[in-house]
Amino acid sequence: MTERKTWRTRLTGALPATRESRIIALNALIGSMGTGMFLAGSALYFTRFAGLSETQLGVGLAVAGVVGLATAVPMGMLADRFGPRNIILVVCLWRAVGYLAYLRVDGFAEFVLTASLLYVMDRAGQPLNQALVGRLITGSERNRTMGFIRSLRNLGFTVGFSLAGIALTTGSKTAFQWLFIGNAVSFLVVFALVWLLPRVGPAAAKDTGEGESAKAVVPPIRDWRFVAATAANGVMFLHDAILITVLPLWVAEHTASPIWMITVLITTNTVITVLGQVRVTRHIDSLASATRATSWSSMLLLFACVAFAFSGWSDSAGWAVATLMTALLLLTFGELLHSASSWEISFALSPEAAQGRYLAFFNVGFSAAEIAGPAVVLWLLSRTGPGGWLVIAVCFPLSAALSWLGTRQRPAPVPAGPGAAAEPVTAASGS
Repeated sequence: MTERKTWRTRLTGALPATRESRIIALNALIGSMGTGMFLAGSALYFTRFAGLSETQLGVGLAVAGVVGLATAVPMGMLADRFGPRNIILVVCLWRAVGYLAYLRVDGFAEFVLTASLLYVMDRAGQPLNQALVGRLITGSERNRTMGFIRSLRNLGFTVGFSLAGIALTTGSKTAFQWLFIGNAVSFLVVFALVWLLPRVGPAAAKDTGEGESAKAVVPPIRDWRFVAATAANGVMFLHDAILITVLPLWVAEHTASPIWMITVLITTNTVITVLGQVRVTRHIDSLASATRATSWSSMLLLFACVAFAFSGWSDSAGWAVATLMTALLLLTFGELLHSASSWEISFALSPEAAQGRYLAFFNVGFSAAEIAGPAVVLWLLSRTGPGGWLVIAVCFPLSAALSWLGTRQRPAPVPAGPGAAAEPVTAASGS
């Protein structure tokens, strides 16, 4: 009986601690399963059945990506005004309808219009979820929930890709369309789960008080410390582009490694992330610990790039496999540390009254890295070969230094006199 209770206690302790965090984590799993199904088949569907060439597909996604970047902060402002829960509900319905609309796309113009409308919501999804976590969950459970979200997203993408593989073996248009339908259904399920969460009031109401206590929120673009932290975060997120886009091409085209090593490396990263993200997050619960974690992460990523460079300097398959696995492990642990530190930094630097727009702005760095990162890294490696990894390696400690500038403690404010105007709320005033 005691042993059974111990196991039950351990199992309960391994799950998100609150009802809200469990619902949000489940949302991440279901949403990523649908997205994984869509991503696995979308490129083939649009080029085979929707009348798009590969170039048109790339240009259309780039245009939609720019639209998503431009609308991210306004979406965050809406979350501050109406509450992140309410905006997420709208986003879920919009995405469900949008992914079904993809099935009616026939030609470049229709694709650009549909993709652009969808990217407005797709790019807003991550900061809105983070804002919802920030409003509903406090203390150490906040970052722990973010850790669960990332772990379960990785698991969900894997499941989604696997399900898509079964459907894609048929090669029929109907099978591809079911992947889109499955993704749309996943957002309807997420809508139903978010509906179960408590209502969250508008944060912007705190900005509109009157008298001396009223405080105007400084836009994130005018706070150089927050801009520095955002830019540094974007560069640090190059590890994402390296893993998803660059690594398979590097292994296949520039090393003597067997091609199956790509699957081994990606699977290893997924398993470590699913099992380790929450554990790593447990140790990062303050701005100081997040800054230290960013520094450690930058050093791990630096040495990962050096190992990638070594993997391309020999014709030995054994050497390539050993150096690639070393690089992958360094990259993965650097990635875990950076993800956890970025959540804490973004929460800590965002004023509570403007958390939605600040988190959306912080996420712009990630989105920019996601759009431009693969092209920049692949261009550099194509021009310089293994030596290009050394250039990329230096970027990580430089970014950590920039992040330190953005997150270091502000000078103590000068006490205001009785007639002094209220100071605006800046990033350092956040939670």
